[in-house]
Amino acid sequence: MNAYSGKAQPYLDAIAAAIFVSREARDWLIAGASAAATYRGADVLIEEQRAVRWRGKATRQPFWANYHCGRDGACACRIEGSRSLESDAIFFLRNAAGRVLAAHVEFKHPREPFRPGQPEGYPLRAACFARTHASRPTLNAHDDWTTILFCDEAARADPRSAHFQRVIAHAEAARTIPAYPDS
Repeated sequence: MNAYSGKAQPYLDAIAAAIFVSREARDWLIAGASAAATYRGADVLIEEQRAVRWRGKATRQPFWANYHCGRDGACACRIEGSRSLESDAIFFLRNAAGRVLAAHVEFKHPREPFRPGQPEGYPLRAACFARTHASRPTLNAHDDWTTILFCDEAARADPRSAHFQRVIAHAEAARTIPAYPDS
């Protein structure tokens, strides 16, 4: 596990734990996003996601973490010149109609700036993953997507945060997710 993931993992673990056990946390996660009304009360696909992600072998990271577009320049899901190639976490939610939402999560530490093309790349990658999931053996099939940013107030005020459908400040996350570490 690299140094960044080691620092971010406790926050991402707390987010995942809340999403996996609480329908209210899932509804809160997507509140205000364009898919919120369609996916309110949705179930989370824990075992289905684990089975697909770990089809060949278990990853070093949890099964829901670090979904990469590709590690080379041929990835069609990113901004030209950007190194942004992954979603920190993806959670799959199924609604009562059987539709599946991929909730792409980005985590930024306090005072951590966006990398070039990072916020712009998130919706492109999420849309690309929705179109290409059939050709990605470790990605669950899904119909819709949303992008969510966990960050401090400075990143929230950055105009580029508008590329995320939902922006959650660390203080709000700490009030909502009991296990969320102090930032």
